[in-house]
Amino acid sequence: MAHVIIVAALNEYSHVKLIMKPRKISTHTHKLSKVAAILALLILLGAVLFGIYGPKIANRLTLLAGMPLGDVVAFVMDTRIQAIYLCQQQQDEPPLNTADKDEIISSILGRSFHLPDLTKAGYRLRKVSRASIPGAPFHSAELVYQSIPAEIGHWLVLYLAADDDQYLSFDALGRARQFTPSLLLLEDIPMNSADQSLVMIWSDGSVLYLACVENEIEANKIQAIFAVLQD
Repeated sequence: MAHVIIVAALNEYSHVKLIMKPRKISTHTHKLSKVAAILALLILLGAVLFGIYGPKIANRLTLLAGMPLGDVVAFVMDTRIQAIYLCQQQQDEPPLNTADKDEIISSILGRSFHLPDLTKAGYRLRKVSRASIPGAPFHSAELVYQSIPAEIGHWLVLYLAADDDQYLSFDALGRARQFTPSLLLLEDIPMNSADQSLVMIWSDGSVLYLACVENEIEANKIQAIFAVLQD
């Protein structure tokens, strides 16, 4: 009799086990479904984020290989004031001998260079020195001009940098592009609300030019002398 009861109990226990097993399988399958759904959402989110930030990341990688002109403009905004101030403190010095200016500038830039005569635009050259322009720290020059006559009070600071296709500008969508001779940029660099100073930026393919002038009228004079995008 006891043997019969034990067998019955075992049969009942086996029945319970048989009932419980499908529940365990169902729970495991449910967990797998949750994991699959989460993975699908993560993949979708990753695709969306890549679509948004992918171009920006690619653009950042492009920037790593070039020098944004914004950094160059920030540099000349600071240094031009100091350059003008130093020349103002040296007003009694004799005029600079410009006979060999092309040779001096060519030596600084590491390439052949010819500087146009800016007396036609009403400026005389006061100073030529080395500069440390971002992108060409060892091959850049700073030229300081004063208006003729000096009483007019205008100053022109011209920066020159060896251009080996390292400079970048940005289009209307904020995408980086190589700065080429077909481009001309004008950037305001005022020191105060009454200041109309701006910098005109262009390249001839070999040298990058940044002309810091008092106003747009003076910029037009310089543009005519250098024949910047006149065609």
